[in-house]
Amino acid sequence: MLGPQGAKSSRSDWVLPALVWLCASHVGACSEPSPAVGTLHIDGAGIERLVLQDSAGKPMVYYHRERDLVLHAGRYRLEEVVLQGDYSSSGLQIPAAARDLQIEPNGFTTLKLGAPLRQTVKIERWGRSLVLTHQLLGQGGESYQVGRRHGSPAPTCVVYQGERKMASGCFEPG
Repeated sequence: MLGPQGAKSSRSDWVLPALVWLCASHVGACSEPSPAVGTLHIDGAGIERLVLQDSAGKPMVYYHRERDLVLHAGRYRLEEVVLQGDYSSSGLQIPAAARDLQIEPNGFTTLKLGAPLRQTVKIERWGRSLVLTHQLLGQGGESYQVGRRHGSPAPTCVVYQGERKMASGCFEPG
């Protein structure tokens, strides 16, 4: 027959494994799975702010300090890009390939935006007038508008024919 010592040791023989099993079976139930994330790499310079919209329509603003943003996996839409010097691009000024982003779990997505910028001027004749269309294009083909600050002078234009100045003046951009 077992004495008091024998009863204690036999009870601890089954209590300890039962507690370990009980704790181990509930560890997964109590902890939340961590959300899957991916990396969005920004290939470009001069970017001050990015506005992304997640699949639920919630806007997220990122002030660009690093080239890599860690985001939850899923679909995103690029709504706006603001560069240093108050240049902005939004909506249809951003090509569809850059506007719609898919972040894969543990994936790496590269987005080409921003500087260096390329200037283009398109000149069209409309009757007796010449229409000048100036665009600033980013690396990803996005078109930027120049934001004018209050009190800044209007743009000026000078037209030459050869070495001779034909006309000059100020105009409102648009």
